[in-house]
Parts: sequence; C-alpha cells; structure tokens
Amino acid sequence: MMDPHQELKLDFPQCLEADFPDELPAACAAFESIAGAIEGADLTPLSRRSPALQTFDWRSYLHCSIARMVHAAAALRRRGVTSGRLLDYGSYFGNFSLLFARAGFSVDAVDKYRDYQAAFAGPRRVLAESGVRIHDFDDVGYDLTALDARYDVVLCMGVIEHVPSSPRPLLETLDRVLAGGGQLVIDTPNLVHLYNRQKFARGDTVLADIQAQYETELPFEGHHREYTIPELAWLLRRIGHHRISIEAFNYSPYALGTLVSRDVYNHWNMVRDPAMREYLMSVSAKPEPRAAVEPVASDWRALVEDPEQSWVRSLPAEMTDPDSGAIFGYEELQLAELRKAYDAIQHEVNVRDEMIRDLHERLVREVQLRDEIIDRLHREQDWMRSGWRRFVIRRPAPQSQSS
Repeated sequence: MMDPHQELKLDFPQCLEADFPDELPAACAAFESIAGAIEGADLTPLSRRSPALQTFDWRSYLHCSIARMVHAAAALRRRGVTSGRLLDYGSYFGNFSLLFARAGFSVDAVDKYRDYQAAFAGPRRVLAESGVRIHDFDDVGYDLTALDARYDVVLCMGVIEHVPSSPRPLLETLDRVLAGGGQLVIDTPNLVHLYNRQKFARGDTVLADIQAQYETELPFEGHHREYTIPELAWLLRRIGHHRISIEAFNYSPYALGTLVSRDVYNHWNMVRDPAMREYLMSVSAKPEPRAAVEPVASDWRALVEDPEQSWVRSLPAEMTDPDSGAIFGYEELQLAELRKAYDAIQHEVNVRDEMIRDLHERLVREVQLRDEIIDRLHREQDWMRSGWRRFVIRRPAPQSQSS
C-alpha cells in the first residue's frame, strides 16, 4: 500500500521535457511573452458573463497551459505538419497563436476582442508584432462567413465546452474552413476525469455554481457541456473526419507544484488510466476531395495516444497491479460513507437543537403564564386588602346602652 503521507514534486514544466524536447522551449517562451503582456492589465471584463473568473489566477492558468501547447504542437509534428495556414478559433489570450506564428505558420486569430475591451490589448500587440492577423467575431461572424480562406490547420482550444446548445454549428463551421487534408485540433475538459468522479461519489455537482450562474449577466459564458473520449470521437466521425487521435492528460494540478497524500493517489491513478485524466485533445483530418477515407476504429480506446510516457514509466510498482484500481473506489466509498455518517449525526444534532428550542419556548411561555397568574393574584390580594381597610374605616361606631 502506498504511503498516505507521501509527496510528489511535479517539477513543472521540466517534467514534460523528456516527452516534448522540441516543443517545450517554444511553448515556455510564448507563455512568458503573453504573461508579460497582461502584467497589470484589467482582466475583469472576462468575468462579466462568467463569474467564476472573478478571482481567477490567469498567469497560473497560462503557465499550466504550456502542457496543452506542447501536446498540440507535438501532435501536428508527428503528422508532418510544421507549416501552413492556421486558424486559431477562440484565440483568447493568443498563446497558441503566438506559439505557431513563431514556429513559421501563417496565423489568423479570431475572438470577440472588442467585447473584452482593453483586457487583451497587450496580447494583441504581441500577436501583431509576430505577424498574426487578428479578427473579431463581430466582423467575421461566429460562422466565419466573412473569412474567405481555407486553412491547413484549425485550432479550437477550450471553446467547445462553452457552446450553450448543440456543437453542430461550431463543428460544421470549423470543417468548412478547413482545407481538404487539413488538421482539426480540439481540446476540452474531460467530463469524467477522476476528480469529477469523486465529486459525484460525494454527491457534489461538477457543473458551474448555480447561484453564480443564476445571477450572471446574460448570456452565461461558462462551461455548458463537457465531453468524454467516446463523445469527442463520435463528434469527429459525425462531421466525416478520419485519422482521429485523442490524447488525455493533466494540466491544472501543475499549479500545485507538489502533490500530497490523496492527490498523489489521484495522480498515479490518472497516469495509469487515460480515461480518468483531466483534459482531452483530439486531432483529426478532413478527407481530401475524391480521396479514400481511412476507416475509423469503432472502439474509442484504439484512438487514444499517450505521448507522456515519462509518467507511465514512473508509475509505482504497486499501481501496475490491475486490481489496485480499488484505490479509487475504496477511497471514495469511504469518503461517501463518512459523509453519510456525518450527515446522519448532523441531522440528529439538528433534531435535538430543534427539540431544545421548542422546550425552551414552551418553558418561557409557561414561566410567563405563571408570572402573569402570580401578578394577577397579587393585584387581587392588594385590592381585597384595600377594600377591607375601607370597610373598617367607614363602619359607624356602636352606640352605648346608657343612651
């Protein structure tokens, strides 16, 4: 059994160097440029329709996103895509746009920049200096009808989970602007990653905070729907793509620096099982006109690639036992049982407190009633005494018999 008090130093981003030696330096440099560009900037407009972002640590988010950047760049490199025209749909801070522009791609970035006011003034300046062409959705439309171009690569990073209804219009738009043989890269949170499963086991929600969502300025721009690996694969098949590959990895835990106890268990469980990892990234190809379409495996497991082999090689021996998956189930069942026991005790305490309040209120009423009765008796006694004295004083004196 693993030591419950152990620690695991993540050493991010150096922990990715062995698996992404060519991509990591450029990703780190792009991060530094964008992080420097937002230094001191007012980013509150980003939370206007997504209240969870009000206290968000954007620098940490961008730093952790180095993991997302190296996965995207390496996946395209493995497919032989190292140049061409690239669209970054929903470019936001532009860290992906900057990475690929500096790598030699001809990059278009599009987002609703005017709506975000001056929040992205710094990143937009950095992007423009690197030759990125910046567009606004208000000008080109979410369906990109005003963009007369076909792209060799389309990125849609951290966007699809924000779509409030069907993702079909978004995917059809991305497919339409993609050239035949072009590559579509999508990344999005994994709905069933381990921490979400544990929340469900405890009876907690994994959706946006309902109170914040209820009160936010419309339209709400937080996460409307996250996806699983099979769902992401299905969507790509549905738009006719082939050569589908899906990677699953973690990125936000890197903000912790060092994992302790339960987070260490979770980390190794996610290393062992890609379906439990936090984030998904798919790469798929749009078939060329009149070209043969490669068959897509029906089993999503055949589509999963795992380039972070350094973590897999570091897996503790006890975690390689297939039966040790009970670590997840046992720990969470224990937590759920403890939660039930706590709730039961809390319920008993609440019932007891309510009984005490009822008894106290009854006692107070009885004491008040007793005091009122005693007070009334005192008043009646005083009245009777007062009346008797008046009767004695007014009674005529008796006459003597001699008279």
